[in-house]
Amino acid sequence: MFELFTKSDNRIEIKGENIFINNRNRNIGKEIEIDPVFEFLQTIPEIKVFENNKLIRNFKIETLNSNPNLKGQFLHSSVRILSNSAVMIDGVISKSDKTFPKWDEDGYEGIRLLPFYLSNAENNNLQLIGKGLFERGLHFRGTITPISLRNICICDKCRQSFTIQHFHAGFSEVQYFYSSDSTETLIVPYLAIEGMPVQLQKQIDPVTLQTVESNLPASKNKANEFKYYNSFKCPHCLTPFIDFEKNKEIRPEEYYGNTYINVRPTRWMNVK
Repeated sequence: MFELFTKSDNRIEIKGENIFINNRNRNIGKEIEIDPVFEFLQTIPEIKVFENNKLIRNFKIETLNSNPNLKGQFLHSSVRILSNSAVMIDGVISKSDKTFPKWDEDGYEGIRLLPFYLSNAENNNLQLIGKGLFERGLHFRGTITPISLRNICICDKCRQSFTIQHFHAGFSEVQYFYSSDSTETLIVPYLAIEGMPVQLQKQIDPVTLQTVESNLPASKNKANEFKYYNSFKCPHCLTPFIDFEKNKEIRPEEYYGNTYINVRPTRWMNVK
């Protein structure tokens, strides 16, 4: 299995839950898109991606509480390699190998794996460390990502997989605040506190922000604080994944708030 490309020039091969990418010679920079249907063989499946027979990404498909066992279900997917060597993989989970729900139908369960670059463009991966989800290719401006589509990320440091869910804070006219360890996400209406920064606000006054933060409730874990520039962290090693402390300029543009999978945000009305 691990020498799949020794006698093949195919750009992509699918074997079980594994994706093998040939990135040698004339295949480098070659665009391709395929639409495989994966059958899940485990309760919590893993999609493994190999480049030239070397494992480079391992995406764990963590399950929703509403669908805790994926064994015997199917992922109707799209696997794309772009001319700049970016790899993009997403799909819809279904109990059928023939059909799957549309995004506006009951039972829609979409997943999007964190896009990445192949080894010939590794510098692009390095430049994305700590950046936001728009820049990383998990959301797209001008297109609303359904809340029933979850993102599967890979930590930039420990390389472990973790799953996040999102909400559109701009449409809800709320601001979100992560706790220091990212285990809690607080949602606060714009009008709840005077001076509350809004989504896409061009300038954030640090004095006004300090006043706003002083009016926020304590987190469930008293050792944590809710802060506007708190990063969203890897749950395994607590390395910042969206590093707002180092990239303050991207904070107003990240209008999707996030939680770990199966974790609900804490709402202001529940803690006042």
